[in-house]
Amino acid sequence: MALNQKFDTVVVGTGFASSFFLREYLRHAPASARILVLERGRKLPYSWKVQNGKNSDFPFGETVVNKTPQKPWVQNIAFGGGSCWTGTSPRPHPSDFEMKTRYGVGDDWPFGYDDLEPYLTEVEYAMTIGGAEGGPFPRSKPYPAPPHAMNSFDEALARKYPGQYFPMPSARASTTKAGRPQCCANGICSTCPIGAKFQVDLHMTDVYADPRVELRLEARVDRLGIEANQVREVHYTDAAGTPQVVKCDLAVVGAHAICSPFILLRSGLEDAALGRYLHEQFAVTVQLNLDGLDSLDGGQQVTGLGIMFHDSTDRSKRAACNVESWNVPWLRAERGRWRQRAVIKFVFEDLPSYDNYVGISSEDETKPELYYPVRPDYTQAAMDSVPQLVEELVDGLPVEDYVVIPEEDLGSGAHIQGTTRMGADPGSSVVDDGLIHHRVRNLLALGSGAFPSCPAANPTLILSALSVRAARKLVG
Repeated sequence: MALNQKFDTVVVGTGFASSFFLREYLRHAPASARILVLERGRKLPYSWKVQNGKNSDFPFGETVVNKTPQKPWVQNIAFGGGSCWTGTSPRPHPSDFEMKTRYGVGDDWPFGYDDLEPYLTEVEYAMTIGGAEGGPFPRSKPYPAPPHAMNSFDEALARKYPGQYFPMPSARASTTKAGRPQCCANGICSTCPIGAKFQVDLHMTDVYADPRVELRLEARVDRLGIEANQVREVHYTDAAGTPQVVKCDLAVVGAHAICSPFILLRSGLEDAALGRYLHEQFAVTVQLNLDGLDSLDGGQQVTGLGIMFHDSTDRSKRAACNVESWNVPWLRAERGRWRQRAVIKFVFEDLPSYDNYVGISSEDETKPELYYPVRPDYTQAAMDSVPQLVEELVDGLPVEDYVVIPEEDLGSGAHIQGTTRMGADPGSSVVDDGLIHHRVRNLLALGSGAFPSCPAANPTLILSALSVRAARKLVG
């Protein structure tokens, strides 16, 4: 075991949550600060990612024990988070923060939309997100970039649902003024071949080049050494398989909603909510054949965002959803009608359950155990309503027919949430509204694990804003 080293701060992980926290934290840290970042994955050349069509070479599935294999979980591990995100960046709906108060289900967030809004704006400007104004999303500033063009079917939906259907906000560059190539709408967004999408490994490298920061790759964090309700040490295994220990004054864990709670559990923390409330959104895809309307002519992969079914009168009984319009060239196999096709996804919130969890495997204590036995009735009721929603959606539009594409098992949206949830009550949450552990006050747990509920919006924008907010509260 190597000789102990001392750092002011140790950050675990290099994904969006850790990187946006570190970006803000460095703005306030003294020149003498010593910050260590530990990343389990490798730093892969972007050319390798494009060539191989993936963001990570890490065999994540081999490092977990999934007790419910009908529910797969997607977590890529590499420098930059190995993110599978495609850049789709809608804001959460203001009602998502008040589920218990408004609808009598789930839990409220410890603050509301207005509190998070300035931080959402900061992240949007950092990512140069393109979007359009309107809808129930109060803004302190306009979007920093113009929206991408909607496709022809989107335009028809926008006319039918004024104020409820918009161009999808996106971190796929809508203009070269973003400082990166403009999106070419090829639909290959997870590993964008031209680097048009904002991502850590391409566009936040300055954070890790800061002389105050030392980055150690292929470092598997095993546990935190906690004494008298303070993190004193971080124990990890290096690339050679050698155990290492470093001392710190502040520990910041941003290792995703599976690995973060696992590290905290292995550190001896026993919060009732730790590792619990594992959840993510569910989606249903619908393929529509159009009647004389050529579409698939939009400016990015996901061109439209509809909120017409989000705050329905029966949200107390079934999940809300966002409607996404996909502009990927899934063509119609009929001569002369190749582009008379539309693809819609209904993205539903989930209702977090205490019974769904990340734990320490009884088979191998070095592996997380994942358990998600059944989709909640609240979410299933909404998914069962898809045929009714489609009929309402297409009524009066040039749609010839449609098919609801059945999902395999429980599916995965790669938007894992809820396992280090925030709240005011230590009995039902892990961290406070600043993402600081209720009892261990020099420990932060970042990322979508902090979400007390499950917005239908993609989580990357939200968790990045939470990290900026947490860093500013910490230093301010």
